[in-house]
Parts: sequence; structure tokens; C-alpha cells
Amino acid sequence: MLKAESGFDPDLSDPAKDEYGIARWTPEVLRWWTRSDGQPAPSVPRPPFSPAVSVPAMGRYLCFIGPRLEAGLPDDRRVLIAAAYRTSYRKVNAARGVPPKYRAYGDRVAHYLKEYTPPGRK
Repeated sequence: MLKAESGFDPDLSDPAKDEYGIARWTPEVLRWWTRSDGQPAPSVPRPPFSPAVSVPAMGRYLCFIGPRLEAGLPDDRRVLIAAAYRTSYRKVNAARGVPPKYRAYGDRVAHYLKEYTPPGRK
């Protein structure tokens, strides 16, 4: 996912989309996932967002998304989770898979999963 999000660029800055760092966080959303206790940060964080902040927050958000995706959706569950990260688990569930708008993103994630997954693992 990090390859698809930013090309592993920890210094990514996309002010037009208000997305920053290796995980392309928006400040308003990152606020809810920076703390491990499940509470929002007391204020909206300001970029740049370091990998030390971005990656654990991404993990917490992915752990939140996974159980909320409906069972039996087509596609690789990892790609569905990635699509939900990009849009929302509700939109993925409503579309019964990766929504058309995010299909190219899902295809990139699937490609990088194949590229970075060790042989014999899935």
C-alpha cells in the first residue's frame, strides 16, 4: 500500500489533495489514528508527517477497516482493505468490491502485492 500511496516517499506533499507523507494522510483523518488509545489527538496535526507517525496510524486504521468489510466480497481482501483506506469501508461494501473510481488504485496495490510478497506467501 505504501508503494501505491506514495512510492515510499516519506516527504510526499500534495497540498491540492491535502495529503502528506508516506501514507498520504489528510490532517483531519490522521488526527483520529495517531494515538494508540483510540482517542483523537487534541489538535489537528500539521504536515510534514514522518513515517514514525504515519505508518503506525495506518496500521491502526487498517485494523479498524478489516472487520468492517462484508464477508464474501470479490477480490483479494488485502486489495479491498486498501480500497477502503482510500475511500471508506462503507463505499467498498456498497459497491460489493472495489468501487469503479478506485479500480486503478486497487490494480496498483494488487500489482505491488505480487511484486513484494515473497514466493510461496499470500
